[in-house]
Amino acid sequence: MRLLLSAVMALPLALAGTVPAQTGDPVSVSETLPKHRAPHAPLPSSLPAPKLIGDPATRLLRSYSGTPIDVKTYHYNLQRTGWNQSETDLTPATVASSKFGLIATLDVDGNVLAQPLLVSGFVMPDGSTHDVLIIATGHNSVYAFDAQTYAILWQVNLGTAQATNDVGCGDVQPEYGISSTPVIVRTAANAAKLYVVAATEPSPLQFMTKLHALNLATGADAITPSIVAPSATLNAGSTVAFDPQNQWNRASLAYNNKGSLYLGIGSHCDNNSSAITGWLLRYSTSLKLQNAFHTIETQGGTELASIWMTGFAPAIDANGNVFVVTGNGDFIPGKKDWGESVLKLPPALTGVTTSFTPSTYKHLNNNDEDFGSGGVMLLPAVKGQTAPPLAVAMGKSSILYLLNQNSLGGLKKNDAGALQAQSGGGGGLWGGPAFYNGPSGPTVFTQTGGDVLRAWALAAGSTPSLTHHVSGTSNAGYGGSLPIVSSKSAVANTGVVWLINRANEPFAIEAYDAVNLGAPIFTAQIGTWSNAANGNPFLTPMEANGRVYAPGYKVVQVYGLIP
Repeated sequence: MRLLLSAVMALPLALAGTVPAQTGDPVSVSETLPKHRAPHAPLPSSLPAPKLIGDPATRLLRSYSGTPIDVKTYHYNLQRTGWNQSETDLTPATVASSKFGLIATLDVDGNVLAQPLLVSGFVMPDGSTHDVLIIATGHNSVYAFDAQTYAILWQVNLGTAQATNDVGCGDVQPEYGISSTPVIVRTAANAAKLYVVAATEPSPLQFMTKLHALNLATGADAITPSIVAPSATLNAGSTVAFDPQNQWNRASLAYNNKGSLYLGIGSHCDNNSSAITGWLLRYSTSLKLQNAFHTIETQGGTELASIWMTGFAPAIDANGNVFVVTGNGDFIPGKKDWGESVLKLPPALTGVTTSFTPSTYKHLNNNDEDFGSGGVMLLPAVKGQTAPPLAVAMGKSSILYLLNQNSLGGLKKNDAGALQAQSGGGGGLWGGPAFYNGPSGPTVFTQTGGDVLRAWALAAGSTPSLTHHVSGTSNAGYGGSLPIVSSKSAVANTGVVWLINRANEPFAIEAYDAVNLGAPIFTAQIGTWSNAANGNPFLTPMEANGRVYAPGYKVVQVYGLIP
């Protein structure tokens, strides 16, 4: 049992705007490396103090019975299952009880499209130990909060965010800054780097995108940032290049645990689509561009095959192969034009090793029904499995595809290359699924636009399949939701599905019994959004160590058990 007391003595200082830890610069908007104050320097009074619910001193006595975990990447793991298997305290019974509720409201300075991240038991340079909660915003700010007291440890701004009106695409308002979930590479109890992509506008109508490696202890750039600027030669000799005004990194960052980072590049509103391509970029942890895969090879194409996946991250298998899904774009059989496809690439991104393209790809292109609005999830092997390694993918068409990771299926009539293709609801999916292998067996969760949360039972025998067996009762908003699951491994009565429902504003965090679904066992409002009418704040919650983090517009709300 772990007692959450590491920052008890610091709490009064934190609430007054001073923190007993390393701090970062909250206001730098230059394109140079941000300046940082000395350790223990006070944060400026403009930084908001956390809004704690109830008696802070009592709250710090709440214990967590399990072993704390890190959440260093989108959806917990490289397969992107969205399943935290190490939760001991939050169960359907405790979440449905009067003991569960809002603990804290963390005010920040912009949209929070990125999933929050967490590093437990991190030792700061002054010797203090903290559970470090990372929140990144569309204002290009990164915050480090103590995840026990919610005092701000440091905050840094990575440059003036790109103004929506200047970019010329209103999907996210009022600015595009950090839109993808960063990734943390931790090498020791006191050593970790946060890799994050920031879209900046250093002067009006001048655009730049940079990859940063921040020291987790201070927020300072540990390495000179790398400007994202890939280019390539097409088959007829013309050059295609990254366009920092009309393209962005929306897909979450991925780290393969072997020294390589991956960035997916998409477009804003398909602007300038005749002159750009989708990209999958591979960087070293020292921010050197190692390889750049572009999705369109044929000169004269009219669409770009973006890799955006509504914030879902590239999936990576045990051999380091990378899986992504592309959006609207040219697909030419026999050519290296990869629109509307699931792609598997080797670690060095030297070419597509296998792919799957829906037989309806022309219809998808003509009707703006991106397959790549959703990501691809690799399914873990399950007991008794005789099927090959499996994957699932779904996009705007709401067709749920079950695929063979080793041979994705190519392009075949009536989607015959897929192991299974079936309707997953209606209204399309902007995001991706989650996976849970609980007492009722392996299960995939999806929720499309205007539909309820659905659970699909996985059969992994010689004829693998997904069968819809239970549903929730609450309809999703436009584009569906991005669910996650928490449980104590496969122990009965511990599984909870969490999602952010955007059907109405204010948005709501919802929790479901992972076995039975049905009506939500908990729901609470999490605030407004800057342009909810456009329907584009596709948000992913995070659960770890007995607490749930729900992002919104200029806020992250924290839920847990209240003593």
